Amino acid sequence: MRARRLFAVLFVLLLAVPAAAQMPDPRIMSGQFIPSPDLPTGTVTVRVIRQTIMNVAPGIDVELHGAGDVRHATTGPEGRAEFKGLPTGARVHAVAIVDGERLHSIDFDVPAAGGVRTMLAAGVGVGEMVNGAPAPAGSSPAAPAAPAPAAKPGQLAFANDTRFAVEFQDDTLAVFYLLDIVNPASGPVALSEPLVIDLPSEATGAGLLEGESPLATVKGRRLTIAGTLPSGVTTVPVAYRIESWGDTWTLSQTFPLPVVDVALVVQKVGGMRLSSPSAPTVRDTQLQGSPFIMGTGASVPAGTPLQLTLSGLPHRSRMPVYVTLAIAGALVVWGAWMAMAQSGASGAAEAARRRDLEVRRDRGLSALAALERRRAARALNDDDYREERESLVADLERIYSELDDRGGLPGGGQGLAA
Repeated sequence: MRARRLFAVLFVLLLAVPAAAQMPDPRIMSGQFIPSPDLPTGTVTVRVIRQTIMNVAPGIDVELHGAGDVRHATTGPEGRAEFKGLPTGARVHAVAIVDGERLHSIDFDVPAAGGVRTMLAAGVGVGEMVNGAPAPAGSSPAAPAAPAPAAKPGQLAFANDTRFAVEFQDDTLAVFYLLDIVNPASGPVALSEPLVIDLPSEATGAGLLEGESPLATVKGRRLTIAGTLPSGVTTVPVAYRIESWGDTWTLSQTFPLPVVDVALVVQKVGGMRLSSPSAPTVRDTQLQGSPFIMGTGASVPAGTPLQLTLSGLPHRSRMPVYVTLAIAGALVVWGAWMAMAQSGASGAAEAARRRDLEVRRDRGLSALAALERRRAARALNDDDYREERESLVADLERIYSELDDRGGLPGGGQGLAA
């Protein structure tokens, strides 16, 4: 669900970038689509623009084909037409005629949950000019122009809705690379060698998110994209965690393809700050009541690190966790040594009872160490922590006392667990 929310956040922020910021090429974006979990199920929105993203086209009749009878909607002041109540699973496409130019999206499926956003761009050379009045309602989209020459791998880029996001999740930093590989040619491109992205050394739990391309795989900290890329956009969303950081955290990530028009989105907590030579234009924004920092910049060539630094991060020293683990480990080793020293001194029943006590003792020590980790991670309030710790310590003292009664602890065992 958090990944879905990030997709919605990034798409909305894309449409909210000021005109002065560098934006993706509308020619590449026109006719593509993006799933939007923030929309009601069965909803498709079509935004119509002229030449640039900020130059919206209101009052345009938009058709939606593929969901029974052709549906019509008119773009509003923001250049957006909306279609509601579509049957899930229907394969649809949008058509509009702007200034005598016929535009159409690629076919896409209405998802079972959430909706879809798409964009049609006029005046950028992707449509087909029509003579006279607009084509009659219900007509099918025009056949595409003659295929362009097959693209070379060097023409590929991370563009379209490519975004990089950072969010706090359960006392970790969750980092998202929402990568759109754009193949601008009309035909597929067979990669001569895989595209490889090595994630940072401190990354843990790396994996692909819903909606990923079958061409992408993640093993450990390595993302690999191999095979034949279709024409248009191939989506590769990947996420990982950063579990330890100080007041400042820096990311330096290289990519095998150029990143067109860098866009960074960071959840803001407290007085956090974002700086990036790759995205020098930084601004604060609000989305759904939550504060975010957004950075935009020019393209980053392949092999050149994309860099960002977050400062003023909330953090807590992990030293208490390490100390607790060391003490617990020492107690376990000491207990095991004492158990070995007394082995053979009792009969079979006594040995079985001792083993049971030792298992309970080890579990208690592990639970105590886990409790300290949870406290250090701020997963417990002070009252719950004290209550659980007193209960664990009392159980451990009873176990050590019984071991003492069987001759396992010299000089009495009271208070050893504490």
